[in-house]
Amino acid sequence: MTDELPRQNSFLALRFYEFAVVSTLVLTFFPMSLVVCWLAFGTATTRDLVEAMIKDWVQTMLILIGLLILVFGGAVWGIIEWLF
Repeated sequence: MTDELPRQNSFLALRFYEFAVVSTLVLTFFPMSLVVCWLAFGTATTRDLVEAMIKDWVQTMLILIGLLILVFGGAVWGIIEWLF
């Protein structure tokens, strides 16, 4: 019996700028980029790429929602303080 390490997603190990370039290229040429990735690198790498892009999108949305809540809360607090 061999002890295999779990497969690591290599796209999650990229730096911010490297992943930004990869995701921009994939989104720019969206349908064909995934087909080419699937044909050239296989199913596992394509799945890793899609998972990394979804994780990046979810993190971005959570950060934006948090910032909107902070700005909106600060504006409401400022208006209430100004009125009373």
